[in-house]
Amino acid sequence: MTFSKRRISIYLTPEAERLLKRATADGGATRSGVVDAALKALLDENTKQSELAQFSHRVQKLARAAERIADETTAQTETLALFILYYLCITPPLPESTRAAAEALGKKRFDRFIGQVGDRLLGKESFTEEILARIDLVRSGEKPKLEAVS
Repeated sequence: MTFSKRRISIYLTPEAERLLKRATADGGATRSGVVDAALKALLDENTKQSELAQFSHRVQKLARAAERIADETTAQTETLALFILYYLCITPPLPESTRAAAEALGKKRFDRFIGQVGDRLLGKESFTEEILARIDLVRSGEKPKLEAVS
């Protein structure tokens, strides 16, 4: 199969000529071949559709990432809101005689809490993944296992 090629004369800006020379400097391609490929890449509808499909795929990937961030933010906000509600509405005030012991226990629990937050921020565990997994377990009818914090 032979292809007929037509000879045409074109004018190039110095910048375009410099780019063309650079593209053919290693001897792997001819100037005609580079110009032919560049015109096809720029003007061919199939190439444009391919680029549009790649762009669409990237946008969809970003949309899924944004949805995941929104889900994680919702889970974090709900968790914080429930904790605040529990703390403010359910926890009774302590009598003066037991306050020092309770504060010491609270300090110990807080230190453990900060350690767990640090571990999760370093990627050792993900509370969000755990919560989302538990939600799916609850939706499927299984009872999630809760760990007691001492």
